[in-house]
Amino acid sequence: MDYTKLTEDLKASHKAVQEAVVGTKDGGTANLDKVFMTLPRAREAKVLEAIRDAGLYCRAKRRWIGEGYMITVNGAQANVRERSVTLFVAEMERRGYQVLAYRQMD
Repeated sequence: MDYTKLTEDLKASHKAVQEAVVGTKDGGTANLDKVFMTLPRAREAKVLEAIRDAGLYCRAKRRWIGEGYMITVNGAQANVRERSVTLFVAEMERRGYQVLAYRQMD
């Protein structure tokens, strides 16, 4: 696993999302949407470091649909968060990662 590439891909995807949501009104239902990313055989400490270095948040590896990382993409709480997660998933998939959106209303 190339952790430097992971960091750069996370940063680029995060930047693309931030640019795309500028001006979006954050109305609607508050939610806890996140991105779930699986990285089989990757070292947890290195993945968490890459996520943190990209300006994103993840506490630790967890089990949901398999083992992976629940990543907080945007500090918003409603429409902006929902859109951010959708765009981030698309960006990371385009870069070849296994990711999916976790959706939960608060």
